[in-house]
Amino acid sequence: MQRFDALTHNLRECVLDMGSFSKDQKIIASTIIDVWSELHGKESIICMNYIQELASHNLLKLLPLGKNKYEDGFFNEFLVKQDNILREFAIHQCEKESLSILQRKRLNMDIQENKYPNWCLNQKQPVTLNASLLSISTDDSFTSCWVEMHCPNVEVLVLNLSSSTYALPNFIITMKKLKVVMIINHGFELTKLTNLSCLSLLPNLRRIRFEKVSITLHDIPKIQLKCLEKLSLWLCHFSDVPSELEDLKVDVSETLQSLQEIEIDYCYNLVELPYWVSQVVSLKKLSITNCNKLCKLLKGIGNLRNLEMLRVISCSNIFELPKTSERLSNLRLLDVSGCFQLKRLPLEIGKLQKLKKILMRDCYRCELPDSVKNLENLEVRCDEGTVFIWERFKSKMKNLTITEEEAEHNLNLLQLF
Repeated sequence: MQRFDALTHNLRECVLDMGSFSKDQKIIASTIIDVWSELHGKESIICMNYIQELASHNLLKLLPLGKNKYEDGFFNEFLVKQDNILREFAIHQCEKESLSILQRKRLNMDIQENKYPNWCLNQKQPVTLNASLLSISTDDSFTSCWVEMHCPNVEVLVLNLSSSTYALPNFIITMKKLKVVMIINHGFELTKLTNLSCLSLLPNLRRIRFEKVSITLHDIPKIQLKCLEKLSLWLCHFSDVPSELEDLKVDVSETLQSLQEIEIDYCYNLVELPYWVSQVVSLKKLSITNCNKLCKLLKGIGNLRNLEMLRVISCSNIFELPKTSERLSNLRLLDVSGCFQLKRLPLEIGKLQKLKKILMRDCYRCELPDSVKNLENLEVRCDEGTVFIWERFKSKMKNLTITEEEAEHNLNLLQLF
């Protein structure tokens, strides 16, 4: 394929990685970026540029889902689609790299009705894979009956599943180089995950993404994810959040000591965050988007002294932010777009001297406290219904920039489901 041959080495590698995702899949851009960031050692913004460049060559299709322009490092509002023919081409190219399946750098394993490929059966001892990117796909009849394998070089594991109950394979513990785990359910029903403990104490595991699975948020700190830097949850179902006293039994400063980013998107039954989130003092980014049952944030959110970005986007049941938000002394960005029932910002928000950007589209009911006049060099992005709220402060604030953006209802969003 001439288009592929004309690409730089880095982009060709990225095209080959795309064969690890299931056919007919619509992929949130941040999913791909997490893989490329860890597999190729590139910054997130560079990976997003790779996606755009591949789209310009018609090797991917990029669809924006909202107004976010990703300059703030938020990529969940972009959808990526790949043509099935191009996916098959990527898989074929990977197969050409090595005649030996066990030596391939990227390996796709397809398990149908508990039937494994011949190459991993009838062995006197568990097979050893050389792959750094391993993708395993199973159908809805798979019973989580795993064969033993040894996977010492796997850095990225993509599990494409369809069954209602799914036990993670024990051979994950052999993946000492594992950096990224993607658990993606393509079935119509939610998948209940079991054996999450096999992720414990992996020395390099930095990113985990769950899609369309049923989990207990309270159990996350118990898994001993000491190196985890990013946790992403999309279309997940959560069981009831325990009381604060139960949460306090887990020392989050030990079990999640490296966690810097949490993304929760389209998790419809999320009513409130588990208390342990307020104990993750290493957290720099917290994004909660499209969670319409979420009615409040944690009172203890003020404990997150390193938090730089707080996004509470399109959470229609949020009426106010906790008063303790005034203690987020390192906060640089606040995005409350789409929270149309938000009545007010924290009374002393003016204390947040590092706050430089506020996004407030569709927040026409929100009142601004007088303390906002103490914020300097602030950039505000809002729509026509919100702009007047800020206009009255323009003469009182130093270097206030107000950018009015047209409200938009993007039908590309419907392609997610």
